[in-house]
Amino acid sequence: MRLTPWLLLALLASCARAPDRPNVLLIVVDTLRPDHLSAYGYHRDTSPNLAALADRSARFTHAQTPRAKTTPAIASLFSGLYPHDHGVRDLAKRVDDDVPLLAEAFSEQGYRTIGIIGNYVMTDRRSGLARGFQVWVEDLPDLVGVPPNHAPQRRARSLTDGALVALGLREPGSRDGPGPHLAAVDARPWFLYLHYMDPHGAYDPPAEHALFAADGPDPIPLPGEEPEHPIQKLNLAEHNVPADAVLPDGRIDANRARDLYDGEIHFADAEIGRLLDGLRAAGMLENTLVVFVSDHGESLGEHLYWFEHGFFAYETTCRVPLLVSGPGVVPATVDADVSLVDLAPTLLELCGLDRLPRRKGLEPGSPRGVSRARLVRGRTAKGEHPVFSEKIERHDLSLTVQIKAVRIGDWKLIRRYTHREADRGVKREPVVLSEELYDLAADPGETVNLAGAPPPTAPLARLQAELVRFAEADVHFADLAQILQRERERLEREDPEVVRILESLGY
Repeated sequence: MRLTPWLLLALLASCARAPDRPNVLLIVVDTLRPDHLSAYGYHRDTSPNLAALADRSARFTHAQTPRAKTTPAIASLFSGLYPHDHGVRDLAKRVDDDVPLLAEAFSEQGYRTIGIIGNYVMTDRRSGLARGFQVWVEDLPDLVGVPPNHAPQRRARSLTDGALVALGLREPGSRDGPGPHLAAVDARPWFLYLHYMDPHGAYDPPAEHALFAADGPDPIPLPGEEPEHPIQKLNLAEHNVPADAVLPDGRIDANRARDLYDGEIHFADAEIGRLLDGLRAAGMLENTLVVFVSDHGESLGEHLYWFEHGFFAYETTCRVPLLVSGPGVVPATVDADVSLVDLAPTLLELCGLDRLPRRKGLEPGSPRGVSRARLVRGRTAKGEHPVFSEKIERHDLSLTVQIKAVRIGDWKLIRRYTHREADRGVKREPVVLSEELYDLAADPGETVNLAGAPPPTAPLARLQAELVRFAEADVHFADLAQILQRERERLEREDPEVVRILESLGY
């Protein structure tokens, strides 16, 4: 008998008894910024189920992604390493084969490991991130909604259905509600990774979730009409704009696009709520660590950047929501800094498992993830914990401008780099183009650059030292633009369909 992915999931499901170690449910919602969630104070009720989860969670307010693109971010989450150490510098690059991954640690230490993804770039051929998952579901049946030429995906309702099958709470093929629990195979705890895609453009929620409407339009300036800025220029991802957001004069109504983005969040929230309700009804939720996070945010007009991510390292795309609930978790608001690279060591410690082995050959001073389990358990942070982000560009884009950023508490330093030939053209070296310093407590939108006259309260020397450490650990930094461009050209020759889908996703 040929086993389909869903039947394999069903055979792995077990409800015999609660395992000695907690289950782990890792929920990633793609392209989700925290300030559009009810749990983070948003004025719209976009996420009532996540708000209820937040009430019983450690809710992190300063969680950061190392890169505002999916595969580099998830590779960091799974490895505890920043992109320069795990090797995923762009969406078309697989994680290096010798990088230990989170699912491997769970699988090797007695967990059943299952992954279900909704995003094309996470497929194993593209990412290499299925390693360690005993079951990995990556078929993407939905084609409508990712323009301009439709990239495959799995939408939230289908993804939640699959998760319920994986947990033995729904029979394969059933669409009318939970089926009977399946016969137990074993009593091992499980690690289930779910990657919801829906808030990623295009913003096209099901009609029953398109609930929000602004009071009036907010027209985006036409090219040439935008305000002058020394660094930023108008960058508009028109492929993510729904047709009904185009005004009669041809301008785009930013408010309509934001309304529909919020509707996509409401859709994902409803499906996550359905999953949590199923766990609760089965008596499984009380022994499950639930981790809710995003891979990155979305720029909705800030810094003249509309309806996309990955072009900057500002908070709109690099700050992410993070909720942790379950056994041993003390519900609280946690303001300490944390990065996606910290999640793997944190989850392993919370489950009483051995940490990931250290990858060989890492630079001695290279920043990497550390366990933040003490914060989840209600204890205070030990000292400052710098977190880093970057924007890395191909050779033919943006005049090869790269960005490195560091945040410590409410202070953030951003440096923009280009490259120049050195040693008579034998090698290249990075050159700092500009520096930006922001007080995020007073200026959360990063609109007032204090680098020209830093206040005495700013920890500028510490920020600069940490940023130098981060940049120096990136040993290929000066050559990255050329490396990434060569990889793109190889893809265009060998796999043009992949390039078409990446361009459909805005990359």
